[in-house]
Order: sequence, then C-alpha cells, then structure tokens
Amino acid sequence: MKISLRASSWIVTFLGWALLSALTVFVIWEMRDRSRLIRDNDNERILNMIFTGFRWLDDIDAVIEENPVLLERLTGFGIYGANLAASSRWGNAPGVFDEALLDGVRAKRFGRYTIPVFKGRRVIFVIRADKMMPPPPPHPSQEKRAREHGPEKGGGFRQGDGWKDNAYLYIDITHHAWWRTRTITTILFPLIELALLALVLYIRHLYIRNREYRERIDSQKNLVVLGTAASTLAHEIKNPLLSIRLQTGILQKLGSSGSEEIFRINEEVDRISALVYRVNDYLREAPGNRIPLNVYSVLSDVSERLCGRNIIRADSARDGMIFADADRICSVFENLIRNALESGGPAENVDVVIKRSQNREIDIAINDRGKGIGEDNLKRVFDPFFTSKSTGTGIGLTISKRFVEAIEGSIVLENREGGGMAVHVTIPELNSDTI
Repeated sequence: MKISLRASSWIVTFLGWALLSALTVFVIWEMRDRSRLIRDNDNERILNMIFTGFRWLDDIDAVIEENPVLLERLTGFGIYGANLAASSRWGNAPGVFDEALLDGVRAKRFGRYTIPVFKGRRVIFVIRADKMMPPPPPHPSQEKRAREHGPEKGGGFRQGDGWKDNAYLYIDITHHAWWRTRTITTILFPLIELALLALVLYIRHLYIRNREYRERIDSQKNLVVLGTAASTLAHEIKNPLLSIRLQTGILQKLGSSGSEEIFRINEEVDRISALVYRVNDYLREAPGNRIPLNVYSVLSDVSERLCGRNIIRADSARDGMIFADADRICSVFENLIRNALESGGPAENVDVVIKRSQNREIDIAINDRGKGIGEDNLKRVFDPFFTSKSTGTGIGLTISKRFVEAIEGSIVLENREGGGMAVHVTIPELNSDTI
C-alpha cells in the first residue's frame, strides 16, 4: 500500500519527536539521578560526621554546634527508643517519632528511609537502629569516663550493647541543590517537550512547503515548455492540417479510389488536432467555473456515453456533492474511464466505486483488470507526453491531475492484486465554506 507524502511526513515527524523526547527523558533522568546520588552521599557524609562526633563528645548540642557543616545543614536530629520517645534530640526533631511518616516509603539498604519535604527544601533521613551495623569498640577515653562517671556519661551513644535500646535515628537535612535540580527538571521537561514538538512540526511544515514550491517550479517549467509547444502547434500544424482536410474532402467528392486510405488520413489529422486542443486545455485556467455537482450523476452520464451502460457499483454513494467546473471534471472522468477501457482487460470488468469518508472527502475509484503499469512507470504517469500506449498522447493524465488538484483534490494510481489498475480520485465534499 502506497503511503501519501503527507501521511509519511506525519510518521517521520512523530518518530523524530519520539526520538528527541526519549533523549530528553534520558538527559533529565540522568540529571535527577546525579542529584539524587549527591544527596545520598551528603546524607551518609553527615551521618558519618555525627557518629564520629558522638564517639568523642557527650553533648548533642556541642557536637552539632561545633561542626560548621552540621550546623549549616542540619535542621533536626533525634534518637528514639523502642517506645518511640526521643532519648536525645536537637532542633525541630519531634519529641515522639511518628512511624506513619514511613508509610509508602521504600526502605533502602540497612533500613535507611529518605523522605523529601518540599517546605524548607529538606530531606528527612530516617535509619532503623536494628538494621544498623554494630558500633565499633568504645574509645579508651570513653571507657575511662565510663569508669569514673558511670555508663550514662560515657558518650552520646551507649557502647557495648549497640543499638538494641534504640528504634530510630532521625536526621532532618537541608538539600537546596537537590530540590533546585528537581524543580528545574520538573519545569523544564514539559517546556522542552513543547519546544521539540514545535520544532519538528516547523521542520515538517518547511519540508512540505519546500516540496510544494519545487513541484510548482517544475509545473511552471512544464507550462513554459507546453506553452511554447502549443504556440508552435497552433501556428505551424493547424493550418497544414486544415489544408490536408480540405484536400481529402475534395478527393472524396471526386469519387477517387482509395476511400479507406482517405479515411485513415482524416483519422490521423483528427488525432493531431486533438493533441493540439488537449495541450491548450492544459494551459487553461485549471479551476474554471466551479458549481455544485453531484458526483454520481456526472459519472453515470460519462459511463453511459463511453460504455453504453452505468458502470457504477450499486453500493456506491449517490448523494456526494462537489464544487467543480462541469466540463473539466467530465474531462477528468472521461479520460480515466477511457484509459480503463483501453487497459487491455475485459470492458465488463471496468467499474466505478464512490465512497464518502468521515473527513468530508469523496473517493472515486475507477477499476480495471488490464495489464497494469510497471512500478517504474507509475512515477512518471503524470509527466507531460509520457505514455505506454502506442496511440496515446501522454497528456490526458497530466491534464486530469492539474484539474483535480485545482479543486484541492488528489489523484493516485495503484496496481490491483490479481492484475489491473485502480485510480483513486479524492475530492473535498461540498459544504457551506467551499462555496
């Protein structure tokens, strides 16, 4: 199945946008992942500072306030026992730990929970004490203080029995850089997506417009060539043809022998004259005098005249209306049906199907079971003077395409399965905006 230029351009546009979007998602994901790794590294670094400080100092306030990094980054700190009450706390750490804070938060290795808090650009870092590694042996100075002052003054953490008397460690840390990256990427992603979509649509628009301009330039070149040819044909051929016609008429009146040869001469004269007139048709204003027309009525008249019967299928739409020049659209259908009849297949296999589409277009399919056209020649069938028939002029399809496109329609030829051709003429359906 042949895909139209506009359909293929939409497919390429979508694929281009999808690839650029995938690249954008990858870049933003990596930016967020890098920021998350930096955040987690900061959490572990601050936790290490706290552990190191508590091994040497007894007072939580002193540990935090004597360390500039902890004082700048920490908002709250607390150690909570099995009853969830704080045994030690600093800053905005709650007096009682609320385990509902962990609902829906996936625990990482060693029972670590990371809970973002938008207000204040903070992250609450919670550690389950039973999942922590056992603390190292106490420092000698701590053992000495414990012997002199008792275990309760031997340091910030109880040594020897580890964390069995504690349930949670609560650390509230400010993470401005992580929140900034998160906010920027959240805002940038839809903006970048819209920008990429606008970019690929603009590129598609440029491509389609440039393609149309190239086709117009080629069409204008053809018009110049045909204009010159038409002038030459009109002045250099028409007068000799009239003279030949007059002479054959005189010969017929004189009753000369060779009437069959005279008939052949007249036939060839008519064929050359028709070629001149068809070239002039191509050069005429393509839209013509447009009026509302019923497609079924026009095609039934044309088929009756050319085939002696109505070749439109019974299931075809009968109420499709178009806005076109009557003579020009008749010329289009006559040319296409005549081509189908001359395709080399049985005349009774030539038929027409009319359908109305949901996007307010009328599709006319003219089918035959002839020899078809080679794939290489399909690209050239609309070129002026190209023909695969020995008696063809090569201008009929060119004129038909010009007339159909002048009323914003399209014409496509394709080979049918089982042999033959199908010519699809698509024309916008008449509506109040068309007139």
